[in-house]
Amino acid sequence: MKFIEAGTKTTIINLGSSFNPSSENELLRLFRSSKYGVFHNFIFDFSNIGQMESSNPGVLAKLHATVRKAQGRFYAFGLKQSFVELFNLTGLYQGFRICATIREIIEATNIKDRGVISQIQGHLGKAGDSTPVNLNCWSPYMDKLRVPTMPAEVINLNVDGRKTAGPLQGFGQLWEKTYKLHLTDIGLSPLRVIEIMKTNFTRFQPPQNRFYPSERGIKPGEIIIINASTPGGLIATGVLVLYADEYTFTFVTPQGHPEAGWVTFTAYEENGSTMMQIQGLARASDPIYEIAFRLAGSNLQQQIWTHVLESLALHVESKATVQFSRQCMDHSLQWSRFSNVFQNSQISSMVYAVSHPFHLSGK
Repeated sequence: MKFIEAGTKTTIINLGSSFNPSSENELLRLFRSSKYGVFHNFIFDFSNIGQMESSNPGVLAKLHATVRKAQGRFYAFGLKQSFVELFNLTGLYQGFRICATIREIIEATNIKDRGVISQIQGHLGKAGDSTPVNLNCWSPYMDKLRVPTMPAEVINLNVDGRKTAGPLQGFGQLWEKTYKLHLTDIGLSPLRVIEIMKTNFTRFQPPQNRFYPSERGIKPGEIIIINASTPGGLIATGVLVLYADEYTFTFVTPQGHPEAGWVTFTAYEENGSTMMQIQGLARASDPIYEIAFRLAGSNLQQQIWTHVLESLALHVESKATVQFSRQCMDHSLQWSRFSNVFQNSQISSMVYAVSHPFHLSGK
């Protein structure tokens, strides 16, 4: 990864061929420094990136949140078409101006200085036509979610016909929450642990959560319907399987879900032990949810994911303890997203509960 200062207000970030966790740390350190002032242009060059890792959308969302107050402007150059679709599916397109040519970059940034223009022309690459290595691990692009046929007892609300909503589309503070489970002395590989998690995901949920995967299960592009009981009553919502491979899978939320963002489940090896991690990066979707999370929702969420990991530990006969940590990536609220309240799934679910009492009585 290289940083090219193409003038006092423009920086080119050549991501090279690999966009990994070490890149995230380096970028966050740089963006959190006082090096850049307001209205700085950051041009991300994806020309040589051959694949997107499951963690990459989260890195880009955190970077955007880091410089949002300084009104930094992000541009994505050299994206393969499949990556453009991924930016659209995750909502990153609303934080990154996607430019296909150098001319588009120059026009979008409104740069007039010939020296800076020359720097941009000399350092930006050209996107290849090759197919990304792990394209089949990502959900295909869909403008609107389409829920397949579900069992009669499933309350299918607030998912079909809605768009996905990532952290950039949420209202509340941006939180990264991490749950870790050390599975010691069980003799199971990370690959086997993630397989167990996928197979038993619905069984590992607490009693108040009912998850209904589509027929193919946890596969890229599949939808999982959620019917849950909360202190506020019924909530019917769901998630899209954004990414899935042998070691990890990620869910992204639809509009109106309590949170706007994604949650990733990963199994890996650390110091001779198999680890299972759940990590969410999300904002409360609207002002009502933000208040609810501050009052009780955050604690309830912690109880849910802790229960899931403890259920996994019990299943594999491990006495491991769940470790929880969280970090606020952006303390500010996105008031431009106030209108998300009109898609609030809790409210529409409450209306449904009143108008369909007989359906609910059979659940």
